[in-house]
Amino acid sequence: MAEKKKRKGRRAYLNDFYTDVSGNIVYNGVMYRYEGDMPFNKAYRRLGALCGLVFLSVFAVACIPAPSMLGYGKLYVILPFLFEALGVLLTVWAAIRLRANGPDLRSYVWEATVKKLPWWLEMTAFFAGASAVCNVIYLAINGFEGKVFLGLLAVALHITAVVSALLSIRALRSMTWIAGEGERLPPKSED
Repeated sequence: MAEKKKRKGRRAYLNDFYTDVSGNIVYNGVMYRYEGDMPFNKAYRRLGALCGLVFLSVFAVACIPAPSMLGYGKLYVILPFLFEALGVLLTVWAAIRLRANGPDLRSYVWEATVKKLPWWLEMTAFFAGASAVCNVIYLAINGFEGKVFLGLLAVALHITAVVSALLSIRALRSMTWIAGEGERLPPKSED
């Protein structure tokens, strides 16, 4: 029988799969189980609501015609916003993937979601804060251009994104994951 070639790099997680004698593909790598204080669904709803608030804040900033977000020559305002939007998209993707896989995660899913989510949320919070500062600088230099409410709303939405991203990090860090071996972890005992 030919020996299976070991993969390296991005697809190294495929080494944890093998085909058994009946032809089924079986995962034989490390599994992570959620073992937090509150049930997984409740903990995820809290995390999902906070990540959703981050997304909605950034989406709203992109939709409103704030004077600092319109036109050319505002690269110092738009560039941090683009990185903020990128961080939000990565955060939402990881949060959806976490929910889709549930409380028992394979190691490669755990690393792509639970391990990277705090970093992406920190990136989002940093660039949302930078966007808020850049919006304030723009408004201080150029004025509100007749759109006082929209200018202040853009700053407030960036600050909302910062706060909700930091609260999301806190919610994620309160979720505890335990590593185990094999295809399935035994059911949690209710002793």
